[in-house]
Amino acid sequence: EPLPVTQIVMMDAGHPHSEATYTLGPLLCHGDKSFWNSASFNTETSYLHFPAFHGELTADVCFFFKTTVSSGVFMENLGITDFIRIELRAPTEVTFSFDVGNGPCEVTVQSPTPFNDNRWHHVRAERNVKGASLQVDQLPQKMQPAPADGHVRLQLNSQLFIGGTASRQRGFLGCI
Repeated sequence: EPLPVTQIVMMDAGHPHSEATYTLGPLLCHGDKSFWNSASFNTETSYLHFPAFHGELTADVCFFFKTTVSSGVFMENLGITDFIRIELRAPTEVTFSFDVGNGPCEVTVQSPTPFNDNRWHHVRAERNVKGASLQVDQLPQKMQPAPADGHVRLQLNSQLFIGGTASRQRGFLGCI
């Protein structure tokens, strides 16, 4: 029931002594109807890519993840100098980093327990002209104010990578 499989039809199995066999798998994400639209990343070079992320002045990104590995990039989009990235930096650290032309800005949430426990974790990252924030699960939200003077517009011109990076390194292993 929690799988996105809606029907399996076996043809010509109505004759005496006929048989049909169907195998589905291997499956990595299972057991929760709430996450029917998850993507599994089996290798560090696996990724999804989309057109450039449009969050010039404001952006909210929310997702769930689960993994057993200690690090990997959830999301990355590059510009000429600007970028935006969310990653599992260490087993107990999720980092939201970006650059709008003022130099890199980074917000990190640290947990007393590891995130690579093969359980679902919720990430919410926000960025606007006033600053940035990051929250993971029910841990305290971390905030970083924007510089008083400087650039505010995030300018990205490459593809948005989910579960990986443009360089095909530090890809995420698990489910998003």
